[in-house]
Amino acid sequence: MIQIRMLCLLLVGLTACSSDTATPGDTDSDAGGLVDMRGTRYCEVLGAFLGDASVHVDVYTTEGLNDCPDAPWAALDLGEIKAQLASDVAVLNGPRYWTLDSLKGSALQDDTVVTFGGLDMRKGGVIDLPSTDFVSLSAPYAQHVIHRTSAFHFSAGRLVYELTDAEGHTYDMQSYNVQRHPQDEATLLDLGANLTLPEGWSYATRTLETELVLTATNGDATVIQDDYGNTYSMAR
Repeated sequence: MIQIRMLCLLLVGLTACSSDTATPGDTDSDAGGLVDMRGTRYCEVLGAFLGDASVHVDVYTTEGLNDCPDAPWAALDLGEIKAQLASDVAVLNGPRYWTLDSLKGSALQDDTVVTFGGLDMRKGGVIDLPSTDFVSLSAPYAQHVIHRTSAFHFSAGRLVYELTDAEGHTYDMQSYNVQRHPQDEATLLDLGANLTLPEGWSYATRTLETELVLTATNGDATVIQDDYGNTYSMAR
């Protein structure tokens, strides 16, 4: 059985990358689309159920209901959440802020509102993985594949924050994390100076001349996290 502490760390990385959530009432003309997302704040509660050889995770999100206010978020009790969900593990992920501009082609798993403490959430996604798959996810900058249907849109004229690996693959930041370090979009300009990048990797920002759209290939997207817990999707 995977160690609980390692599982908690890895679940945060996995769910921050999945992002297959959409919100009725906050959509554009395309089904399952969210707009004006850049800079919006959200949090997640993860309930994990451990099997002998697999892990099932229910992901609850504040997206579309509230911006995860500090007071109720800080007051959440993991023991109470674990009991409420009847899960083996409960994990808090966030607060996080989107750095993409819109999200299309996604859907909630269940739009029923679930309240943890005083914080309303809905089930945004589920993850099922063999326990052995977590081994490769234990370090920053490790690639892993997430199944999703959503497309991430970054608008022309907006800044993007990018990592490039030693093989020349580029990854665009989809959200940044303030759970470990205080951050905002201004600090992201100089983030590269604070990261412990692998040899041959680089960090840069640029202003888009045309819209950038990141889509999954055959339903699979390659994602990574840096050592600040910020999440990126492979662009090329």
